Amino acid sequence: MRLLYRVTSLGVLLGGLFAAPAARAGDFDLDDDTPQKDTPPPAVVPKGRTYNLVECLALADRNHPNIWAARARLGGARAQLDEAMWTPWFQWYSSATVSVLPQVGGSVGYTAASPLALNPTFLTGYEPFFQFSISYTLPLYTFGKITAARQAGEANVRLNEWDLEKYRQLVRMDVRRSYFGVMLARDSRYLLKEVISKLDHAIESTDKKLAANDPAFDEVDRMRLVLYRDETLARAGDADKGETYAMAALRFLTGVQTNFDVPDEPLKRPDTALAPVVSYLSTARLFRPEVAMARAGIAARKAQLDLQRARFFPDIGLGLQASYTVAPSVVQGTNFFAANNLNGFGYGFGLGLRWSMDLLPNAARVAGAESQLEETRALERMALGGIGVEVENAYAAVVEAKNREERWDHAEHKTRQWIADVQTAIDLGTKDERALMEPLRWYVNSKFEHNRALMDLSVAMSELARVSGWDSAAPMGT
Repeated sequence: MRLLYRVTSLGVLLGGLFAAPAARAGDFDLDDDTPQKDTPPPAVVPKGRTYNLVECLALADRNHPNIWAARARLGGARAQLDEAMWTPWFQWYSSATVSVLPQVGGSVGYTAASPLALNPTFLTGYEPFFQFSISYTLPLYTFGKITAARQAGEANVRLNEWDLEKYRQLVRMDVRRSYFGVMLARDSRYLLKEVISKLDHAIESTDKKLAANDPAFDEVDRMRLVLYRDETLARAGDADKGETYAMAALRFLTGVQTNFDVPDEPLKRPDTALAPVVSYLSTARLFRPEVAMARAGIAARKAQLDLQRARFFPDIGLGLQASYTVAPSVVQGTNFFAANNLNGFGYGFGLGLRWSMDLLPNAARVAGAESQLEETRALERMALGGIGVEVENAYAAVVEAKNREERWDHAEHKTRQWIADVQTAIDLGTKDERALMEPLRWYVNSKFEHNRALMDLSVAMSELARVSGWDSAAPMGT
């Protein structure tokens, strides 16, 4: 918003361009009041390839850091969803052990104990030992835990998708505001050049009549023209400053730092028609990112509540296990009732359940999830009510700017006609250059106010499109 205020502040400065009271003659030197044939300084904004508004919006969608950050968050949410979907089906566990064992012989009825077995040392009698085991649990019924985790992940993805859209609309609004700010600054500079040209012509004509000792003119008349011209030149730099600010913002928003410019065309009345306010209210309830994020948040909170409630119940599944062990230093037993766990391969499976008995802590977690769900529902109600206020306020701003633009457009045409009539009378000799001052003052004021109203209307319609989530309702510029 600071950029908008700086760009449009030129209108406040120029609004009273010719409102100052006429200077009267006084005791000061008039020798240095000869106007110099200078013009408003040129803009310092570097010129380059021109990008229209549609291209600037596309570049901002692709390059703005906030949109990149939102895309990264969306990628993280999708990764979390993949994790929630695959984790229950990948409960694989494996272990391996490598060590050494001394010589062990004999059987169940007779233990052969060699001297080395009775008095082992680290230098003799040890051989390597290796064990590997793998187990897997296949969930058969979890009382809704798997479904709830997947639904929470899906809702989180939707929330981050709308979060990306929210930042996208904010960035597009900034682009439109800066783009129209550049156009207003350039229109203001051209207006200043036009005014300076008319004042130079009037001063030159006055000088000729003073040189001819025309009794109808005196130095006071000339001084008025010179002071008006100096005041105009003093404020000419505001247009260049506003354009520099707006162009710097556009380069940052679009990510194009060099060889960047926008079309040098005047502001015009937006082509987009203004729909009834009920259309924007209905669209906001469907497509406003904040409302969609609240709905996704409610879905996620419901899934989290279901997950916490399901943890009161056990997980039923099928367990599979296999192991392989080899110990060359241990004699393989042959008695069926005396298993040798240090040599051989085994496997097995069985139906079982796993139940966490933290019932009271889980009850607290359920109460917390219920509170979070109620909080999100309240935020949804606030979002729905808040967007209604924003839409109606934005709509009122558009209506006001539209009416103001139409009135100033009418005033601009009337002042142009007034100037033309006065100039014709001056050419015919029925009036002199002093008659040009009043219509010129009104023309400058109405022209700039019309340009500012055009920008305000374009920005207001862009804001209405943002708060309603109806991006195509915004002006498309040139």
